[in-house]
Amino acid sequence: MANYSGDNEEEKGFFNKNKLVSLMIIVSCVLFVFVFFVEKTKIFVEMVPTLRGEVSLENGFSITTINNRYPILIKKDDPIVGNRLRFSGDIKSLFSEVSIFLAPRSGVIVEVGSHFGYNVINIAKKLGESSKYYAFEPNAGVFSCLKKSVFLNDIEKVVILRSTALSDSETSIPIEDCLSMSSESSTSRAKPRMIVVGSSTVDKELENEPTPVSLLLIDVPGSEFSVIKGAQKIIENSQDIKIVMSFDRENSIKNSDIGFELQRLKNLGFNFYLISSFEKFRMISAEEIMSEDDGVLVMTRNKNFNLSSF
Repeated sequence: MANYSGDNEEEKGFFNKNKLVSLMIIVSCVLFVFVFFVEKTKIFVEMVPTLRGEVSLENGFSITTINNRYPILIKKDDPIVGNRLRFSGDIKSLFSEVSIFLAPRSGVIVEVGSHFGYNVINIAKKLGESSKYYAFEPNAGVFSCLKKSVFLNDIEKVVILRSTALSDSETSIPIEDCLSMSSESSTSRAKPRMIVVGSSTVDKELENEPTPVSLLLIDVPGSEFSVIKGAQKIIENSQDIKIVMSFDRENSIKNSDIGFELQRLKNLGFNFYLISSFEKFRMISAEEIMSEDDGVLVMTRNKNFNLSSF
């Protein structure tokens, strides 16, 4: 009995005298478990695209799905559309959420800057066969992906593809080549290379379209008001049109007279709404827009516009 007590006291004495060693052993064990868990999680995360049914193609492209429903061809390391779709099946974009939410079940829809086709697919799948979806994407590589995705989703009867940029005149303009970007380069703030493409105007491209446009989507931040300027006739002749745009004031003022274009829209009876979320949106004046850095803008002649009413 005495010997046992003595051994116990000696053991306690060892740990009391070697607290630093004991602490280091405990910390090492915790770090080992943490690193093991992180590595296992990393491996699992890398498996997510495969588990979601991704099909890898040549040159860094793959076919993944939107919310496990619609196939879409993307560049794997595209920092926005590609990377997000591969791992979550969604791009978590307020512009896209609002665009899809406001899209009618029938009518004529125009999208400037269709990219890989996230909006095109989501909206066109819900449109009737008598509807039309004009999708404009000037980047040749991205356009090729978009064309194949339209085929894969069997929406060729509805979607009209145009591989041209849109601005306020028929000329040539420089655009960012998103295919030169990657998730790695975006974190280092590397700029994508620029390419020169031919441009047209909405009015020119739709001059033979007899039906008024229901929805005009503009996702070319920095050039959005150039597109608006080149769509004067379409906007004037489409009484119920809604315009949704990604707004980037700093770059827009380099390319357009924002104040003049906003005043023109105001004279046509448009009201402006700044969308922060489905729960947070407000009517905003043309003057207030000039003080906003960026955001999603909805323009409509509906004075009682409310996202919850659609």
